[in-house]
Amino acid sequence: MIVYLTRFMKFMRPGFSRKAAHRWFVVAFAGFVLRGDNFGVSSIVRALTLPPECYTALLHFFHSSAWSVQAVMELWWKWLFAEKAAYRVGERIVIVGDHTKTPKDGRRIPAVTTLKQDSETSSKPSFFRGHHWGCIGLLVDSGKKFFAIPLEASIQEGADTLADPDIALLPKTVRIVQMARRVVSRTDCLAYLVLDAYFSAGPVFTAAAAPLGEVANPIHIITRAKKNAVAYRPARPKPKGSVGRKHKYGEKLKLMQLFDSSSDKFRTARANVYGNIEQVRCLALDLLWKPTRGTIRFILLETSRGRIILMSSDLHIESVVAIHLYCRRITIETFFDTLKNIMGGLRYRFWSSYLSPASRRPARNKGKTQLSSQPEKTRNTFAAIEKFVNLQLLVIGLLQLLAILFPAEIKSESRCWLRTVTSDTPSEFVTRAALSNIIKINLFTYGNCWISQLIRRKQNPHSSGGEKFMINL
Repeated sequence: MIVYLTRFMKFMRPGFSRKAAHRWFVVAFAGFVLRGDNFGVSSIVRALTLPPECYTALLHFFHSSAWSVQAVMELWWKWLFAEKAAYRVGERIVIVGDHTKTPKDGRRIPAVTTLKQDSETSSKPSFFRGHHWGCIGLLVDSGKKFFAIPLEASIQEGADTLADPDIALLPKTVRIVQMARRVVSRTDCLAYLVLDAYFSAGPVFTAAAAPLGEVANPIHIITRAKKNAVAYRPARPKPKGSVGRKHKYGEKLKLMQLFDSSSDKFRTARANVYGNIEQVRCLALDLLWKPTRGTIRFILLETSRGRIILMSSDLHIESVVAIHLYCRRITIETFFDTLKNIMGGLRYRFWSSYLSPASRRPARNKGKTQLSSQPEKTRNTFAAIEKFVNLQLLVIGLLQLLAILFPAEIKSESRCWLRTVTSDTPSEFVTRAALSNIIKINLFTYGNCWISQLIRRKQNPHSSGGEKFMINL
């Protein structure tokens, strides 16, 4: 595993214009694996027992202009697709996407906005201040377990003047599609993009269908329709000699009512519903949908979990394939849990002293824009936040690849007791424990691997030994 990790680190070298930035990337990566607390950048210093001055150097690394999220993540996509781990349906890969929110109380943190709480937990406030993140992941099948290997994350709200101007003003739903289109254009792949009901909007389907070069429909959307969704049959031909404009839409259909009014048209099939093979009743209809002014395939399904209506821009997709892919959307939720609770990836503390302070009361910040006396430096702080989170995505993605490639070695090296083993493929938690043990052993026993030698130089710039790390252990 350490050989594989070293190859990956050296492969990422072209993403950094300076050698020093690449070396700090290796240190930060190892620190995220080894750290035992989630208190921002300082946790890396404690995890690797680096001298105090390395804290400032790490802050400079995340603010550095020697690397960007886009350049590093594109290299990550190249590495990931070279491993040929992507789950495919025909010639298309499967990308899952969603949003997540994290509270931030800092008054000078860029792009913090008032957000509505989506959780049904009564102990949480209805509104809070924080960041709204959008993320996409590549669906990967390890045999008996699916992963959403992260591809990219970006802040979706409050970044109108800070993010890329080409996508900053787009709606949150469309920005997820644009992220997926960038992956497709860089990797020369076709894709299915699986989303939840929040994305069942016309601009999402329109943005996905826009051609990339000579490729039409590079991305097909699969999402769940809302319960009040309506669609229309094609208009009947107008009788000859009649006066007036030709009708665009035919009979209006309330889709949820079709489960009862058209029950005789449903067919029975066996489908994979959240890992269980069961009999489902399904009906596929190609109908006109006004938000797109075009034809969408609506798939009505009656499962053991209730009735559900799926929408797809692919007019040839089978019902059982659509429900199987939509049920795999849960992998992005599992990834968010790993990012927040295992890696602590959203517990960053970057702030800009040039930004005017905002009130911590959500009601007082609606419609207000924070002003900066140094917009360029504030924009740099915003970029540091996205770099911090996307570097965590690289860590999680590599842990998932290691779990797929080296399951036996991970189980033997993790020395981690589990009350219940749920899969032959180790989880990110177990894989992180195994990789952490391997890195510690290399440092403790004066291992000759390139990563250990680099960390020792940072621990003591005047000596190649690892005395500080050994004393700490």
